[in-house]
Amino acid sequence: MHERPDEASTDRQVPRYFIQSLEKGLKLLQAFSREHPSMTLTELSAALGLPKAGTQRILLTLVDLGFIQRLPGKRYGLGVMALDLGHRYLATLNIPAIAQPFMQELVKHTQETVNLAIQSGRDAVYVARIAAAPRIVSINLEVGTRLPLYCTALGKALLLDRSQSDLESILGPSPWPAFTPKTKTHPDSLLQDLVKAREIGVVLNDGELEMGLRSIAAPIRDFNGSIVAAINVSTNAFRIPLETIMGPMRESLLESAQQISDALGYSGPSASSRSSRVPLS
Repeated sequence: MHERPDEASTDRQVPRYFIQSLEKGLKLLQAFSREHPSMTLTELSAALGLPKAGTQRILLTLVDLGFIQRLPGKRYGLGVMALDLGHRYLATLNIPAIAQPFMQELVKHTQETVNLAIQSGRDAVYVARIAAAPRIVSINLEVGTRLPLYCTALGKALLLDRSQSDLESILGPSPWPAFTPKTKTHPDSLLQDLVKAREIGVVLNDGELEMGLRSIAAPIRDFNGSIVAAINVSTNAFRIPLETIMGPMRESLLESAQQISDALGYSGPSASSRSSRVPLS
């Protein structure tokens, strides 16, 4: 019996190297979706535009390889190897490279320095930075710079989902060293900041690392909803009013954080939809 070619094969010129049987196997995997998490052989045959006999051979091969699993009622669904393949792809994602174009847009909108950091132990480690001249802090910040989690906007954004016991475990015994008179050095005060940040969607840091430096940061989430990085905008407290920082600058930051999270496979609610209006008093 000859299988009829699928629609995709007849609509385009197929290169000599092209393996049509592999294409059909991949199209079968793509037939499953949120709307169609399980399908019968008949449904798959119709979706692929192939005879049932040909579809069955592809299907059973994928079952043997673990990419498809048998379900009750003569139905089939994606198998654990399909999930493993997705995880392998996500593990190869380069967060700084993905974030770079969104960071550039954020610098363009705010005309301020934008940083990206990840957590490493007790520190926030800068993994990407786009500086807006002139430099606004005396600390020499560059990719690879490590700063404490508890007194930076980026660090607090990375800790946003943590409980008080988590904070004590990660940050060690308090009081923690104070960089300025404004530095929060105890878990209780840090937790209050995190509670407020969850309400408004961003962390505001005002002079805790260096007097005169204000920054706002937002978390970046991956496909699991876990915080994997944070992005911030750094400003000069004497040059930029708080109304601007917590108004249009906050909205631009939240949009950029959401775009990066989306690019990492996050599909949960946006920070702006979860957060409330920001009181400036």
